[in-house]
This record gives sequence, structure tokens and C-alpha cells, in this order.
Amino acid sequence: MGKYAAYTITTLKNTQVYKFDLLLRVVNSFILVIAFREAWKAIYENGQGLVLSTGVTSQGMQTYAMLSVILFALLPPSISYEISDKVRDGSIVFDMQKPWDYEWMHFSKAVGVFVFNLIYAVIPQLIAILLFFPVDYPVGLQAAAFAASVLLAFLLSFLINFIVGMTAVLFTETWGIDMFKTVITDICSGAMVPLWFFPDAVARFLSWLPFQGIFNIPLSLFIGKITGTAVWEQLAFQAAWCLALLLLSRLILAGVQRKLVISGG
Repeated sequence: MGKYAAYTITTLKNTQVYKFDLLLRVVNSFILVIAFREAWKAIYENGQGLVLSTGVTSQGMQTYAMLSVILFALLPPSISYEISDKVRDGSIVFDMQKPWDYEWMHFSKAVGVFVFNLIYAVIPQLIAILLFFPVDYPVGLQAAAFAASVLLAFLLSFLINFIVGMTAVLFTETWGIDMFKTVITDICSGAMVPLWFFPDAVARFLSWLPFQGIFNIPLSLFIGKITGTAVWEQLAFQAAWCLALLLLSRLILAGVQRKLVISGG
């Protein structure tokens, strides 16, 4: 485990070099926070019976919208293009032969980026939001459940990214696959529109997919949409999908290592 911790620390240090890029991302993120908040505020002001039909107040929905932007900054970035580049130049063979687990290596890197974004982007923005906007926030066990849900959301997102990234070994070019994954995740996870706004049949279908565990569940926990025994049921849902996707990713990685496909050779 020591080498993976060292890789996480190295990633954290390397990421700290790009301070101007961080500043631009924070400014862009805060603009999106305000834009999302104002959009949902306007929707509630002009909508009829939204509070009764959804069980979420205007302030709760504004909080959900602002936190969705913040949570996005914590999720691991796509690794499809990185793996695709390594497949094209053949260097993925050397990565696979190194004395580390390939999936653990990418996870360690993702954790380093997570810690960096948490310290330098997310916490400052959260403080600003709490200072300037009225926010519904959890306390006690609800807050602990939210924190656990965010970690599970991070793991879910990483596993989906890794599985999609592994398709680069088969297809080399993954732009289309990665774009499809991004669109599906944005729509089905509740990142932009919570699942309770979808038609009942669609919402029920989406509630069985892993994507809602990335945004809809943690953000619903934060604003109190999910309470009581449903909290543990939703955390168990996230954990179950994490386990299923982990097993799938291990099977895919084992298959890739047995029969590595390199573009042009």
C-alpha cells in the first residue's frame, strides 16, 4: 500500500503546480453555482405546486443545484484519453508490467486529485456559499451519511470511468464512448435535474441504475430529501453497485492483461 500512497502524494504535489488553472476552474465553478441557483429559483417562482409535487422547497432545490456543481469538482476525471494515448504509442504494455496493480495505480492518482480539489477548490467554495446564500445543510448522523455517500459516489464514478477507459485497449479511440458515458451520467445521475422531476416510470427505471448514486443520492441526503431508514437503504444501494462494478472492473482488467490489444501491432 505504501507505493500507492506515495503515488497519491506525488499526484497531489504535481497538481499543485497548476495554480492559475485552479483559479480559472474555481471562478468558472462559482459562476456555475450562481447560474444553477438562479435558474432553479426562477423555475420555482414561476412553477405551480412544485413544493407539493416534489417535497422539496425552493431553498432546498437551490442548495441541491449549488452542491451539484461542487460535487462535480470532487469526482475523478475521465481516464479514457490517457489510456487511449498509451495504447497508441504502446506504453501501456510497460504500465501493465510494472510492479503495481494497474487499477490501484489509477485509483491512487484519482485520490490525489480528489484531495487537491477538496482542499483548494471545494472547501473555499463551500465557505463562500454558506456565507452568501441561505443553505439547508445536514447535521449529526445525516451529515455523516452525506459524507459517506460522497465517498461512495467518488468510488462509483471512478469505477465507471475505469471500465470505460479499459475499452481503449479494444477500440483505441474512445472519444465517442467517453462522450456517451458523460451524457448518460449527466442525465441519469441527477447532476442537472433531480430524478424526482422525471416521469414516475422513468424515475423508477433510473433508480435501479448506478448513476443516481453519483449525484442524486448524496445531494438528496444533504437537503433532507432522504431520511430515516431510507438513508441506510440508499447507502447500501451505492455500496452494492460499487462492489458489482469493482468485480466487473477486475474481470475486465484480467482479460485485458491476458490478451492486450495494441493499435498497429
